[in-house]
Formats: sequence, structure tokens, C-alpha cells
Amino acid sequence: MTTSQRPAGESSSLGQGLALLDAAVRRERSGLPGPSVSKLADLTGIERSRASRLTQELLDLGLLEKSHDGRLRAGPAYFAWGASRHDTWLRAARRDLRRLASRHRASVRLLAADGPRAVLLRYESAPGAPDAAIRAGMVTPIWSTGGGRALLWQLDVAQIADLLAGSLFIGVGGPHAARSSADVAARVRADRERGVVEAAEEFEYGVVELAFPVIDGDRVIAAVSAACHAGDTDARAALSREVVSIARELGRLATFGPDAADQ
Repeated sequence: MTTSQRPAGESSSLGQGLALLDAAVRRERSGLPGPSVSKLADLTGIERSRASRLTQELLDLGLLEKSHDGRLRAGPAYFAWGASRHDTWLRAARRDLRRLASRHRASVRLLAADGPRAVLLRYESAPGAPDAAIRAGMVTPIWSTGGGRALLWQLDVAQIADLLAGSLFIGVGGPHAARSSADVAARVRADRERGVVEAAEEFEYGVVELAFPVIDGDRVIAAVSAACHAGDTDARAALSREVVSIARELGRLATFGPDAADQ
């Protein structure tokens, strides 16, 4: 059977299924609550009964998952697809993050920027470490966490103000959270002078986060962060050194590939 002879439903189902998946992921990335099936139908213009059937197929494949209240979000198979395309540095990060988490009873994370948001790519957490209900793909305002702020490392005051122009600084973060783009810019400047991001109780009470950017050549592509209990002074001191070391090594891998150790 040629393409022109193929039933219309067969050729259109794939495209419509991908449209539904893309709409759900875009909604999640925006920071808004996950869509319902009916909302997905509205977002894509697909007839509701057909959207419902295709969404169920995506759920069965694990490309979407549904929360207890019926909200849809990216599922484990979606992230497995992404993992199959991981670069060397991203694959290597898992080992380094796991080692750091277990050594210091920390929650260690790798994040990337998506506009004014920070997206969690990988994380490892040891028993007793603060984890703030972390899950893969979690999205937070880029200014609200230490790891997110590390993604702003190379930006100047004007660039930060432009990026955060639509951000709301109310009701987000811990007791010492930033409250304006100018405040964020001042903290980024202090981070650079210190040589590491140190965010004490900015996202969560009783938690300090140390972070540093992963730089590929001359651009920030990700950030490594580690969160520990604020009273754990030994872990705090060690993490401030080790997140920098790991981030720099990942940056070398990103720039030079598997032969980075020889550079």
C-alpha cells in the first residue's frame, strides 16, 4: 500500500498523538497546572473523543502520566527518549551526582534553563537529605533556587532584568528569597565574586544550596547544585568546593568530549 493509499486515520493518528504530547509538555514547561484531556483537545483543536482515545494510547505507552486529579504530564517513556540522546557529559553526571549525594547526605541536582525557568534534568538524593518533593522534569522559576541562579552566571543586570520581566516574586521561595530582578542581579554578582552560588533558605526553610554553572566553551549549558541542611556546616563547606569541581569537569566533557581528561 502506497502512502496515498494508506487510510487517513493511520497517517493522522501519529501526528495528532505527537501534537497532544507536545501540548502537554509545553504546558508543564510553562509552570501552569497540567492539562486535562478536554483542555488538551482545546489546545490542539482535536475532537474530544479522538483526543481522549489518543491520550489513552500515550498513557499506555508511558509517554504521558496522569496525576490523582486527572492532570496530565510527561511520563517516564518521554524522559527515556530524551535520555537516549544524552551527550557524554550528561551521562557522566549521574555518577558524579550519586557520589556527591551519598558522601554528604545531600540532594544533588543538574538543571538547564528554559527561558525564565529552570528544568531539572537529573537528581540524586541520599537518605535524610532535603528533597523538596523533587521529580525528574520539575520546573521552578530560574531565580528561586541556587541551581537556577547559577544558570544566570554570565548575564549582566540588563539581561537579567529582561529575562525576568514577567516574573512574579510573591509567594515563591523561602524566607530569604529574592524579591525583584535587581535583587537577583545583585546576588548573581555576589555569587561570581564568591566563586560559587550560596543560597541559604532561599527556596526552602532550613536548607542551603550550593551551585555552579556547567560551561561549554563560553556558554552556560547547565548547572550543578547540592542542597543540604543549613546546620550541617561540614557538608556545606565540602559541597561549596565539590559542586565547582564537578561542574567544571562536566564542562570539559561537553567541550572536548570523552577525551576531556587528556586536555
